Amino acid sequence: MATKQLKPLLSSALRPFKDHRIRIVRFIVQFIMFGLINGLVFGLARIPVLLPIAFPSGGPFTVVWNAFEALQYLLTMWVFPYLALSIFLLFGSILGKTTCGWVCPFGLFQDLFRLIPIKKKKVSRPTDKTLNRMGMAVTVFILIMSFIIGLTYFNTGSKTSFGAGKDMPYSTIDPSSTLFGTLYYYLEWGMQNATFGQEIGQWTFVFFLRIIIFAAVLVLIVLYPRSYCRWFCPTGIMLGLFSKYSLFGLQINKNRCASGCDSCEKACPTQVPILQYDKDVTNKQCINCGECIDACKEGALKLKFRL
Repeated sequence: MATKQLKPLLSSALRPFKDHRIRIVRFIVQFIMFGLINGLVFGLARIPVLLPIAFPSGGPFTVVWNAFEALQYLLTMWVFPYLALSIFLLFGSILGKTTCGWVCPFGLFQDLFRLIPIKKKKVSRPTDKTLNRMGMAVTVFILIMSFIIGLTYFNTGSKTSFGAGKDMPYSTIDPSSTLFGTLYYYLEWGMQNATFGQEIGQWTFVFFLRIIIFAAVLVLIVLYPRSYCRWFCPTGIMLGLFSKYSLFGLQINKNRCASGCDSCEKACPTQVPILQYDKDVTNKQCINCGECIDACKEGALKLKFRL
């Protein structure tokens, strides 16, 4: 009798784990990858590997390099960024935006803030497209700015007139760089009894601009899940150029869809219109997170290599 009473209790206790199996696995992978990316803490050495993730190459414990930062730096040095572009092409065309959903530290940060129990908001399709275009425009501007700095360097041998953004223009406002780099260093300097004013020095405006942008992004990601990832992240935008027809991605079997059910779309943190697709979900905002698979009770969705 006791066993019969225990089974329903266990089933009820384990239900959250059953309903969010992929999310739990993904969180574990994300935390492991965060530890590996910050491997200097564990005595690992820096390795010459570029990854398409939102994380500063100059972070205090970083062991890998940010592909978009490398892209900017090479352009500002008047060197064609073959390797950086190849990384985006390779990851985007094979894995889509899987690194955004499973590896990126700033993606993990956004996922954690998604857990805050505040009613989440959604945007209309037209607004979503407009915000996407804005993010693309910012990314193009950054690349053009990097090219101009590189051209100046080629002609004059110097690029110091471009100030804090002379090597990587976007790093001056990048919220992931602010979170994982700037805030850490200012905290460390504060603990070493260095005064705040002395440390920010001539970069006072840039510092406060960073904080304002980071605060704005913070508000956005609380209200709109993965909003930075969806609309403004240059790394995600670069991957999205190649991810539409990636070999790995989400597939839907419409024959198994329950009539009128849209639980997959409700669960999607990037608001992908999953049900508009007949088989391969090729939306460039899909980060292959698997939230929709957890939500689907009919088993109509799966992540697989689409060969």
